[in-house]
Amino acid sequence: MNRQAYLMVVVLFLIGGMFLGGCNSSSDSVPGSAARPEESSQAFDNPLLRQTLYGAVRGTEADYGTWAWLGVPYAAPPVGGLRWRAPRDPEPWSGIRDAGTFCSYCPQYGNYLSETGRETMGGYVGQGVPTGSEDCLYLNIWRPATNEQKLPVYVFIHGGANIIGRSDLSIYNGAHFAARENVIFVTINYRLGYFGWFWHPALKVDDDPLENSGNYGTLDIIKSLAWIRDNIAAFGGDPGNVTITGQSAGAMNVYSMMASPLAKGLFHRAVAHSGASQACFMSRAVQKAEATLERLLKQDGYGDDEIEALTGEGNEPWIRDYLRSKTMEEFYDPRNCGPLTMPLDGIPTVEAIMGVYIDGHVIPTSPLMSFYNGTYNRVPLMLSCTKEELKLFIPMIIMEPLNLWQVVYDFDPDHPDIDLNRYLSTWSYPLMPLYVAGPAAGQAVFQGFGTDTMAPLASRFQEDVYVYKFLWDDEPAPFDYLIGAGHAMDLPFVFGNFLSDKSSLCNFAWSEDNKAGREMVSEAMMDYLGQFARTGNPNGGNPALPLWLPWSGARGAPKRMTFDSAGIAMSNEYLEPEEVCVSCEAHDMLKVILDLMGFSVDS
Repeated sequence: MNRQAYLMVVVLFLIGGMFLGGCNSSSDSVPGSAARPEESSQAFDNPLLRQTLYGAVRGTEADYGTWAWLGVPYAAPPVGGLRWRAPRDPEPWSGIRDAGTFCSYCPQYGNYLSETGRETMGGYVGQGVPTGSEDCLYLNIWRPATNEQKLPVYVFIHGGANIIGRSDLSIYNGAHFAARENVIFVTINYRLGYFGWFWHPALKVDDDPLENSGNYGTLDIIKSLAWIRDNIAAFGGDPGNVTITGQSAGAMNVYSMMASPLAKGLFHRAVAHSGASQACFMSRAVQKAEATLERLLKQDGYGDDEIEALTGEGNEPWIRDYLRSKTMEEFYDPRNCGPLTMPLDGIPTVEAIMGVYIDGHVIPTSPLMSFYNGTYNRVPLMLSCTKEELKLFIPMIIMEPLNLWQVVYDFDPDHPDIDLNRYLSTWSYPLMPLYVAGPAAGQAVFQGFGTDTMAPLASRFQEDVYVYKFLWDDEPAPFDYLIGAGHAMDLPFVFGNFLSDKSSLCNFAWSEDNKAGREMVSEAMMDYLGQFARTGNPNGGNPALPLWLPWSGARGAPKRMTFDSAGIAMSNEYLEPEEVCVSCEAHDMLKVILDLMGFSVDS
């Protein structure tokens, strides 16, 4: 397979999922009932001091008139003997724990989307930089600086194909949303990649279905929701009104929560931004683990005959000890980093890398099948996609990672004068047709297999299914063409975070010229989502907004709310008029891009 074809295959598999040191540090690993601490700040006079089941925490004053508690442990560090085990309760602590700073994100290769920094940017292939820590199971809480109790709880699950991502990403800061919508806002870390979704038969622990599920990242999310149920009242939240939300792989994990019987009752509304249902059989997990084991042995200098003998039947205890002995850096060997920072082990089965295994217990059947059968955890549901999902990833294919970081760093959105030829890679020109085929391919996955598959399935069993499409593409040129209404571009609008800081991955998009339009769209989105979190219905929070009607599959009936600076409107169409003409506009789009690169293209 030539390089261009290979890249296209990798990208099309990955588009469903893509969008640092540990802190201070058993019992039940299954979510269960626990005595909850009292509401508010208990006996403390200082409202920044709160009592959890495991000890007291001191928060900090945050933006927009909020208080924040950062880096709060919801599980014991999954290190040593707890690697590839179901999460345990945190160890109780004495005294008051400082919760004024974020804790580590989970292990991954350094990358642009996780804002891991210029020094972590590896090469295009085989030059990854391991970052993060296995001690990473922490959550972050924001709330308005008031004494109000029983506030709705809004939990966000970050994206990143379940191989990258972090809860403390700058655009995920919950202060603005918490203050504006009067809610408790929570972001969580969960194990990723080799440590989040991984299963080898040698790791089997008796016949315990939790320990042997391979879905450790899934179990982490469930554990965080159990912690919220048992502790959030101490921060003024209502454990009986929890909304789970996620984007990209986070949306995939929202569907997993809806499919898992272990998560039943831990949440009461769900929002899935730009994601589709995904799960694979345990045989894929074993295939991935065997490929990883063979690669680790080769790294250690073992020959083919030795590897065959060491991995043979009856040698499971040695394999278990060997896998547990390897460091995070050995798993994330720089030579094993592929495009988009995807680990190369198991490339023939990319879905296994993204995780969520049908283990029969945590995930009894695929989330898609549970929606088809109506056996999922039914709650009011909101689904979304953007108009040009795949465009986020194309720059990561046509540029070296460091060049991509640099072009965004150098760009001034209020003075958009930039020479792309300084940053583009030698293979950029033959890959430019991705800008013709990419938007349609992304739409097929995120809208076709995402919203327009899951909404009809869910609407057979419940009426409260709402869908939106994000159309805003007013970035300064050339990013209006290069990114447009791409994957994850709706998240700054959802959270009200338009950050100009150079470390923020979206800083290229926010200019004075587009400020009024984007703020109008953002305020509407926050009002709808805040009201959805309060009541399960997006309507009623702001009477000036259009009525958002539930999804209907009937011809000419309401489908989705559309968000754009040109207006916010309910649409009855599967495709908006500008999307129907995407093929006839493709040549013009490509011509503009090539003109920016200095190439002359005949009309």
